[in-house]
Amino acid sequence: MKKNIFSKAHQALLEQKQNLSIFSAIDLALLSQKKWFFSASFNQYTELTSAYGLVLDNPKILIVPNKQFNVGVDGFLSIYNKLEEKFSHAIHNKLKGVDVLVALDGASFCDYFKTVSTKKIDRSSTYESVVSDLRSVNYEQVSYVEQPKQFCLKGGIIDIYSPLYNQPARVCLYDGDVSISFYDLATGLSGEERAKGLVLTKISTINKQKNILSLVRENSFNQYLGPIYNESSLSGDFSILDYNLFSKNKDQAFYIKDLYFSAYKHNNTVVAPISYQKGVVTSSTQEDVALERGDVVCHEDFGLGVLVGLFGSEEEFLKINYEDASVQLSVKSLHKLSFVSREKTSDIKLNSLSKKGVWSRQKKRVALGVEEQTKELISFYTNKKNSYRKPYVFGGVLEEDFLSSFEYQDTPDQVLVWKEIRQDLEKSQPMYRLLCGDVGFGKTELSIRASFRVVINGGQVLILAPTSVLANQHFVVFKTRLSSFGVVVGLCVGSLSENKKQTLKSDWVEKKIDVLIGTSSVLYDSVFIKHTNLFVVDEEHRFGVKDKEGVLDGFINKDVLLMSATPIPRSLNLSLSGLNDISTLGSPPVLRKPIQTFVNYFDETLIIRAVEFELSRGGQVFFVHNNIGSIVSIKGVLSRLVPRASIVVAHSKIKPKQLQKNILSFVGGSVDILLCTSIIGSGVDIPNANTIIINSAHRFGLGQLHQIRGRVGRSTRQGYAYMLIPKGSRLSDRAYKRLVTIEKNVSLGSGYHIAKSDLQIRGGGMLFGYTQSGKSFDFGFEFYSKLMSKAIVDLSGSSDSFLVDNFVYNVDFLCVFPEKYIQNSFDRLRNYRIINSLYSRDKIKVFQKGLLDLYGPLPEPALNMIQMRLLAVFCLDLGLVQVFCKGFVVVFSFNNTFNKGKELFKFLGDFGEGSGLSEYSFKDLEQATELHLKFNSGVKINAAFLVDFLKKFRVFYGEK
Repeated sequence: MKKNIFSKAHQALLEQKQNLSIFSAIDLALLSQKKWFFSASFNQYTELTSAYGLVLDNPKILIVPNKQFNVGVDGFLSIYNKLEEKFSHAIHNKLKGVDVLVALDGASFCDYFKTVSTKKIDRSSTYESVVSDLRSVNYEQVSYVEQPKQFCLKGGIIDIYSPLYNQPARVCLYDGDVSISFYDLATGLSGEERAKGLVLTKISTINKQKNILSLVRENSFNQYLGPIYNESSLSGDFSILDYNLFSKNKDQAFYIKDLYFSAYKHNNTVVAPISYQKGVVTSSTQEDVALERGDVVCHEDFGLGVLVGLFGSEEEFLKINYEDASVQLSVKSLHKLSFVSREKTSDIKLNSLSKKGVWSRQKKRVALGVEEQTKELISFYTNKKNSYRKPYVFGGVLEEDFLSSFEYQDTPDQVLVWKEIRQDLEKSQPMYRLLCGDVGFGKTELSIRASFRVVINGGQVLILAPTSVLANQHFVVFKTRLSSFGVVVGLCVGSLSENKKQTLKSDWVEKKIDVLIGTSSVLYDSVFIKHTNLFVVDEEHRFGVKDKEGVLDGFINKDVLLMSATPIPRSLNLSLSGLNDISTLGSPPVLRKPIQTFVNYFDETLIIRAVEFELSRGGQVFFVHNNIGSIVSIKGVLSRLVPRASIVVAHSKIKPKQLQKNILSFVGGSVDILLCTSIIGSGVDIPNANTIIINSAHRFGLGQLHQIRGRVGRSTRQGYAYMLIPKGSRLSDRAYKRLVTIEKNVSLGSGYHIAKSDLQIRGGGMLFGYTQSGKSFDFGFEFYSKLMSKAIVDLSGSSDSFLVDNFVYNVDFLCVFPEKYIQNSFDRLRNYRIINSLYSRDKIKVFQKGLLDLYGPLPEPALNMIQMRLLAVFCLDLGLVQVFCKGFVVVFSFNNTFNKGKELFKFLGDFGEGSGLSEYSFKDLEQATELHLKFNSGVKINAAFLVDFLKKFRVFYGEK
């Protein structure tokens, strides 16, 4: 059956009677399993090359590079360079394996560089041959791979970024086996699929030319001479299916790897891209801030110092320089160390080891300040968990009908997160959950479902939006989804007259309104608060602490759902600290494409090309200029460059009614360009606006850039973001890092990683209370996190992490990540820090699996390191505080909470037989009980042995 559709695709191309877009033309060529050449218009070529991730990794598709697209800033990725590298390699290989060739319409010749060397890594490669090949093609060895033509050695694993591929590859060479897989640059995690080989090339610097039609003839390509349209409209017995049509026919579908843009139907046979298949649930990895030499760090006992690095041949120590001396910190005690800053280190006064009293007073003052500023907040969180409210139960057939009325397919993560929210609502204590999902990933739909569940259980819902424009937009979306199920939705914004507001308030009190959408002003009216059961706070980072928690303090029995694309670090920390739960939407909607991001100098030709391209496909453009004083002159420039485009301006100094009118005219589609300040970063959703130009992008914060860029690419249409910097300007290190990060994190779902990167670049600041400036910044985000965690422990009595952190072991077997295993010292340090932050067996297992993926099989010292952390976690319910091990003698020390003495005594009697235990004794001390064990000389005592001993004891007394 599939063969019929293959031949039908070839026939459709030969007949040249169908209205084909360049995307459907490529699809059909791949389906036909024949060789085809296409000429694309300027706009089609732009869109195709800008979506290079869709085609760059497929050796069957070759785009002929064109010089006029070679624009950009030094130090940033260039699509042209990638295409040029791939094209040069293909020419060298005589287009072997290429089935689709695409060139810019009207281009006669193409430029390329002669390939002087080609190396292939496959199952026959060895570690030595791979390293030799990498050096022979002039790849740069680095500590972390970030750019093409770089590699990193990590024991038996080598990370390589070849410009021929869209993602870097991980080559694992151990146990006589070779495996190659591509991995995500943002998370470092490998994909499931294995690659057969990896090609490395070295090209000359001499430019050569090739006639394109000669290339077509020499390689026997069929030349498609029919017109290429902006949109496809296949019909008859061979038709194109958009995703909605495909959903109705998916029971007959075959999924094909080499198909990208649409599904196709012939008679009763449907073929579709693999992306249409239901995926596997994914979750974002929470990454630690990786320390670097020269970072300012804070040690709990000594204060602020500068990180030097790791030292020591066997047991490793971290060296920290202070004003008058240095400290060596054991890698076992890294929980005492916090990252402070990577910037402006000269402005930070380091502490002196000879003046410990100074640091003690500083720490005490800061701790008191944090405690005072967060006391009410922590009380709110902890009391919330102890309060009762009636569960919101499943709504039966009505709720099933409502869920099935959602017109799109749920992403895997939406399925998972809806389950988490649903379970929260079905409990008898209020929900407090942070929903972190990248822009356009379906947060709004989940908030609508939560609202529906509360309403059908007799409750009322208040949706908070940071701006009246976004509130209006939510009102339309909520009303569209809910009104047909009898749910009444209201809107309360600042522009309402007092009479209308009073009517609205009366309807709310009388329960005539089920869901109310409003701005922060409604928080200060107790009538609205009193009758609310569920608060949904959208774009939560735009609201202050006082808005979100201070007003709610008297209503701890309310459910709260916070939503954000890049959660502010404070919210991120509260979630990770266990005060509220975090859910992450990490998988993109079907057909959603990554926003293609370009860093360029300010260039009038580029602006004309970007705007004209978007307008020619019926779209709209954001132009962000964050300087109100010069925004009028920028409007004049845009009017001159694109005279046919209509432009409106939006910034904070425009009168509210006029501002709303301007933005709503853009939302309604009657205006081509919205020229605005960063005011647009507040979640406006305009599916028809898919190009954004950000002027002086180096002046924006990382989270800001991600939020602003997220205004485009919110439909199935490709989105573009142009980050412009002034010509001749030199980027500061800080600005360069921000732009590299935003460019590198184009992958869908990168908002979480960007929030982390923002912390890594700039530090954290005073994030807990209302203070946002002053001396408080000196101690850093992580240190404040620890002070807050301590305050939580003091208030709630929970001390799990305290017990694990203070677990002490003194053993004579090696517990380290050996240098041969993790060669980069700061990579080792990062992993030491991560393992020191794990407090559950499940997380330790995930961490161990990650090490295996990144560095290969763990040597015994590394396994010992992990097992000893597991031992520390076991201490929680055993009251184990210390382990001593030398030779064949082991001493376990238990604190006064240990109450399993009788069970332990009986266990030792049973365990001794056949275990090598020769003698044991107990010793009672004032604050502890010691168990002394002596084993026979044939017993190998290491961390795994100690863990196994405690596991057997736990099983013995009935623990799992």
